[in-house]
Amino acid sequence: MTGFVYIIESPSARDLLDGRTEGRALSEVLSLAEIPHWYSLVTTQETFDTALNKRLVEAWEHFRQPPILHLSMHGNNVGVALTNDTFLLWAELRELLIPLTNFMEGGLLICMSSCFGSFGRLMAMHEDADYPFRALVGNNSSVSWSDAAVAYVTFYHLLFKGMSIEQCVERMILASGNDKFDVWSGHDLKASWIQYMAKARKEQAAESLRRAIQA
Repeated sequence: MTGFVYIIESPSARDLLDGRTEGRALSEVLSLAEIPHWYSLVTTQETFDTALNKRLVEAWEHFRQPPILHLSMHGNNVGVALTNDTFLLWAELRELLIPLTNFMEGGLLICMSSCFGSFGRLMAMHEDADYPFRALVGNNSSVSWSDAAVAYVTFYHLLFKGMSIEQCVERMILASGNDKFDVWSGHDLKASWIQYMAKARKEQAAESLRRAIQA
């Protein structure tokens, strides 16, 4: 595996007070494993935007390799939250990531270290011309920071040893003891969504025609 892990962490205010920062801990372990990475702590929409723009460009120029986006923050099935309680719906997060997903031409791997992070797959369900992500790894339910930390340390350790994303997810489940981790293909999700919407429009048109005839 080539590339570097680009960690953006936005813990809750209580997490910061208690010194509970999963992304920072992951960064320390990646240093020991000699896995290239870049860490950004964000607390507001402004600093999050900076991390996705100026700081990401700096990291790209430093490593000259594609990033793996690791987002460590609180979330639910609707979206994710920043430290100052700014809440980003999945659709809003997708908009922020469009420049990166398009630049990487659908090759971006996203790892969601948050509760219900698997719902980030909703970001691939659109009909726009923009590229979807390559794959998204996340948890289908609530997840403790301890499970997330063990899971993603295992995932990156094996990923950079050459294992496939799917194999790494299998191992992270075993290592963490949490079977709610999963991986989703952005390209498959987008293709299925486009097919679903086309079928829905066709059925809607047929229903409209039936109503018109009956009228």
